[in-house]
Amino acid sequence: MKYDQAKAEFQHALDHQQTISIKRLRKLMQIMNMSLQPTKDIEVEYLKGELKRTNERLKKEKRKNR
Repeated sequence: MKYDQAKAEFQHALDHQQTISIKRLRKLMQIMNMSLQPTKDIEVEYLKGELKRTNERLKKEKRKNR
């Protein structure tokens, strides 16, 4: 199943207030890359680390090219 199919099925269940099994809901959420865990903080910290490493690499390259 693809993301668009999972999204459409999930939306159909929400619109028509149908019951959905936990197993099926987990599968749909996994396909749609949804989580109940607060991932924003983790993603922000990861991106901050990536920026810091990139800036350090750029500084090293500038020093090397002088």
